[in-house]
Amino acid sequence: MNNERIILTMKEQKIHKILIELVNNDIKVSDAARITGLSERQIYRKKKDFKVSGVSSIPHKSRNRPTGKGYSSIFKQSIIDLYLSEYSGWNFYHFNDMLQDFHDIKVSDSFIYNLLTSNGITSPHPYRHKKKSHPPRERKEFAGELLQVDASKHKWLFDDECYYYLHGSIDDSTGTVTGCFLDYEETIFGYQMILKQTIQNYGFPECLYSDYRTVFQSNKKELSIEEELQGKHIENTRFTTMLKHNGIDIISTTNPMAKGRIERLWRTFQDRLYNELKKNKISSLEKANDFILNDFLPRYNNRFALPIDDNKNLFVCPIDDFDYNVELATYKELSIHHHCYLRFDNKTFVILDNDSNAYIETKQKVKVYTFLDGSINVLFNGSFYQTKEVKLMSKQDFISNFTTATKKQKSDIDYSKQGRENSKNSPWRNGLPPMPSRECSAYSYFHGC
Repeated sequence: MNNERIILTMKEQKIHKILIELVNNDIKVSDAARITGLSERQIYRKKKDFKVSGVSSIPHKSRNRPTGKGYSSIFKQSIIDLYLSEYSGWNFYHFNDMLQDFHDIKVSDSFIYNLLTSNGITSPHPYRHKKKSHPPRERKEFAGELLQVDASKHKWLFDDECYYYLHGSIDDSTGTVTGCFLDYEETIFGYQMILKQTIQNYGFPECLYSDYRTVFQSNKKELSIEEELQGKHIENTRFTTMLKHNGIDIISTTNPMAKGRIERLWRTFQDRLYNELKKNKISSLEKANDFILNDFLPRYNNRFALPIDDNKNLFVCPIDDFDYNVELATYKELSIHHHCYLRFDNKTFVILDNDSNAYIETKQKVKVYTFLDGSINVLFNGSFYQTKEVKLMSKQDFISNFTTATKKQKSDIDYSKQGRENSKNSPWRNGLPPMPSRECSAYSYFHGC
């Protein structure tokens, strides 16, 4: 006996009532067909099945049965096991992207969400509809017209409690992340590296959009009336001067919402990039930068960025012999000391000319360049001179070293022989000198006469 519970819809309950009346000969087949909207042939078939199976013949036979068109339970379980074993705690959409890229599994985002949530797995970042406080700024029309740049402070490396800074740039028109560089601090070098990546892969942008940091803008925002009358002007920073040299403009703002695209990018990277670095067990800056540049960014841009239209592209390709080491270097004007020395970044450097000290007039103004490779070079009379750092001893260090050396010399003296052996010229060996006579002036001097 089948004890399965059968639930009928309202339409099926109506058919059930009509079939009972039809079996009891209360109505005709033509009347049942007219009331139900079915053909007489269907009514005869339903009446026959109802006499044999009863109520269970009324619902459709495929109800509550798999259609054969969906995914198998084995396939679904393999996805669940993969999430729990390798991608636990990941964003569901990010997990689906990894399935397509590395496991050759292509399913919809809604399928992944429904599958995981129906098995008791909750999303770490559930989607929430938030009321927008202000409308977003319209995108620029041309690629390369505006690049938003910034750095994000975060614990990027797993099992490392130190904070690192991820420098990045994103194209305002297409959403393409043109460069990323991870470093210990937010530095000029970090922004130089993302600019180098941008020029190598896309070309020179027209303008950068940054926050109001001293890397981009001087601390002195306004001049007094007296300074303006004297003809003074606010000097550009070293990084801004380098940008102007390469024909790149820069705009700075104190409002983070003005460059919301890159601010939103950091939230995505702090989820996606951190999890991928952790999955690949990358714990050093060098390996992290290599992974970001050669693996993570190409996949990210291919999935989220818009393609660059050649008819709306303002990126300018560099010339074939463009020297990134020199052209992207920053410089500062300094004075020469003692013909071949200079002070730079609290360090002392000697200027070299073919492995020997160069000769430049003291107090002569020269441009000191910091190349991308970290070397310090001096530009004088159209030629670059290499430098070498020299260690100068401070007064305190000199006194300390002198005192230490004196104590060491005293410790080396054998005091056990002192006073026992006299030199050959000692007066005690040759006898005392004769006393002066009373008539001698020395006698009167010593004895007060």
